[in-house]
Amino acid sequence: MTGADLLALIKKQPIAFLCGVIVIASAAALFLRGEAVNEAQALFQAKDTEANKTEANARHTAGLAEATAEMQEVGKQFDGRLLRAPQLANNLQFFYRLEADTGVKLLDVRQNPIPAPKQGAPRPTYVGIPFTANVQGNFAQVYDFIRRVEAGPHFLRFNQLTLSKLAPAGGAGGAPDAMTAQLQVEILGTP
Repeated sequence: MTGADLLALIKKQPIAFLCGVIVIASAAALFLRGEAVNEAQALFQAKDTEANKTEANARHTAGLAEATAEMQEVGKQFDGRLLRAPQLANNLQFFYRLEADTGVKLLDVRQNPIPAPKQGAPRPTYVGIPFTANVQGNFAQVYDFIRRVEAGPHFLRFNQLTLSKLAPAGGAGGAPDAMTAQLQVEILGTP
């Protein structure tokens, strides 16, 4: 088919030719436009996700100043409940105050050395500071002492508690319910 034959065919069927050109142009536009739609849709999804995050951040910042102040106050309270390992005299005052409050006799109280961290391990923020205490008194006093240690202002755990009943001195005249308690506790603190 030559160019003259093609021109004659177009003149003979102009509407069909025009429809064919429109169909081909529409198919090309749809193909090219479809890629742009996919790109625009992906861009919209990214912008929508970013807008949702920004909106959520703005919504959550409504009470941020109050929440920050509250968290700082809680942090100060937590810090106030910790012991400082190098402050031996202050640490032992906890037990001496309990001795005065409960009426027990504090036979011995010691802050034991803190175990060294493993080689290459990072320095811990908090450590358990070990203490050993021996007290003597009647059952009510010893019980009150142990209860106050447990419910005191510090975070602690009992590692060992040994109770022993004392025999009356000289067989008679001694306190019949006298006992001793040996306790080993770890109090949370900073190294």
